[in-house]
Amino acid sequence: MATDAAFTYGSPLQGRSIRLINIKLGSEKTTLEINLIEQSLDEAKFEALSYCNGQSIHVGSNLLDVLCERARRRLTGFVWADAICINQNDDKEKTRQVRMMRDIYSKAKRVVIWIGKQLTDYNTRGYELAKNLYQKLDGDNYDMNASTYDFHDFDCKSQGVPDPLQNQIWAGLFDILRHPWFTRIWVVQELLVAQRSIMWRGALDLETNIILWVTMQIARHRNLYANFNNFVVSPPHSTLLARNVATGYFEYKKTGPLSIYDTLSRYSGMEATDPQDRYFALAGISANLHPSFINYKKSYDEIACLVGKMALLGYPKFLIIPGGVEGLAFIRPPKAHIFWIEWMAFHANPQNEALCLPSWVPDLISPHSPGLLMPGFYNTQYMQRDGKIPLPELRLRQGTHIYWSGSSLPPQVMPIPEVGRITIEITGEVLTKEIGD
Repeated sequence: MATDAAFTYGSPLQGRSIRLINIKLGSEKTTLEINLIEQSLDEAKFEALSYCNGQSIHVGSNLLDVLCERARRRLTGFVWADAICINQNDDKEKTRQVRMMRDIYSKAKRVVIWIGKQLTDYNTRGYELAKNLYQKLDGDNYDMNASTYDFHDFDCKSQGVPDPLQNQIWAGLFDILRHPWFTRIWVVQELLVAQRSIMWRGALDLETNIILWVTMQIARHRNLYANFNNFVVSPPHSTLLARNVATGYFEYKKTGPLSIYDTLSRYSGMEATDPQDRYFALAGISANLHPSFINYKKSYDEIACLVGKMALLGYPKFLIIPGGVEGLAFIRPPKAHIFWIEWMAFHANPQNEALCLPSWVPDLISPHSPGLLMPGFYNTQYMQRDGKIPLPELRLRQGTHIYWSGSSLPPQVMPIPEVGRITIEITGEVLTKEIGD
């Protein structure tokens, strides 16, 4: 299939219907023949592809490569890939299908993760090194929270592996982990909800658990992490975004979905072609979100402000209340929301002007660099008195209403205030300040 070939979709998909791809080598063995069929998601049997999409409006090079690899392996059966199976020029269909993507990837028999066709001998040997360490250190029983964060050196000698400094085998492994797939925000949901997944590097199969486990080892050991950054020529922000993916993977397996803002905060710096997708890509793995949260008719700033309100209010549900009005429901009875000042500081908003967002919206998108913690700015007399950091309170004011009926207090619901009508009041022992938008 030529990447510049024009294609016209039929009628928009309705209900829980999806398109699936049937692939075979063309008669000349140098082309692919691709046919699309429509089936009900609840009845279909298929594999789903996870890849870093190219910029072509038709079929990007990465998708074309993985389709060719499937044909080379003589694999049969239907495949789902978003760039082809969703009409990207129809916002209504796109909204409906993106709301279903969690179900699509969880229903797939297997998710095939494509991390490039360029396979070197050092890639293979780097993966063998990772597999060797995984077996020696009992990677099957890895508990992310049981490990320490002291960032000491990894003892390569005692584990029988070479020192990472300018070592080609480690470089082959680092080369796999810097693939653009690890930078793409959509891959998080695709990976986390999969029944089963496998990574392909050309003709090489890599076990997902091994790759993500060794990513955590690199991220948590000083000598391995430093040599990874040296391998990519000391970037201003570490390009080990595979660490975000790996952390989310192990955490999700243990704790399940978190609130949308907590989920977003774990994947800062990851990329999407459409800025709205920075939020929509994580909706399916976040808690307490009505499907209508995903809506491509909404602007980026509308979505960012909505999530900002949810973050500052604390764990509300996004839902549709009678009359089709969007609302937020509190999980707990309404009271002043208490949150850590460090969380506010880490997600301060230096990029908001560039993102065209109000200053009060927490920046959960941009990559962050380590900096000073807020406690350092507190007046020392308060720190000397009891050694505890005072916690601010945040309340929503100006026209906020809480609705309920009956004698008992049910989950509380309030309509979402319009952007620009919020006043945030932060109070505490040390800090009293009103922040307008």
